[in-house]
Amino acid sequence: MSKLSHVEIYVSDYAKSIRFYDKILGPLGWKRLVCQKSHTTFTDGGTKIVLCPTEDKYLAHGYHRKRIGLNHIALYAPSKQAVDEFYEAVLRGNGIVCLYEGRPAGEDNYYSVFFEDPDRIKLEVVYSPGYCDAGHWTNELKDDFDPYSSGK
Repeated sequence: MSKLSHVEIYVSDYAKSIRFYDKILGPLGWKRLVCQKSHTTFTDGGTKIVLCPTEDKYLAHGYHRKRIGLNHIALYAPSKQAVDEFYEAVLRGNGIVCLYEGRPAGEDNYYSVFFEDPDRIKLEVVYSPGYCDAGHWTNELKDDFDPYSSGK
């Protein structure tokens, strides 16, 4: 079985982003491993999130999740209650605005809250037991696209 090793994110304001990720990752059980001028690494014991400062020559265009590239990062929570507690203590407690419903939403099989980091990278804290299992409802949707017969 394969696991995701790490996600590396280049950020526009390195110090501000480190402070933001310290606030949101710690309550989810992540630890900061190292903080150097070139990168800062967080881990949950199985996966790493790495922040890197963006060179000045690449800052002009900024980030937008609708362009090619990363759309969002989803972090697991152990329960619906944990999502609600994270929302109250971390997001509301730090004045971090939530997207969409403005609060956690969903059902027993998928319950989450969405928000953005300082560069507007979308993050999600989600409780979804069995999400990666083949029998989970999200994986039982009917195929409606054939990448081998399509012109695009």
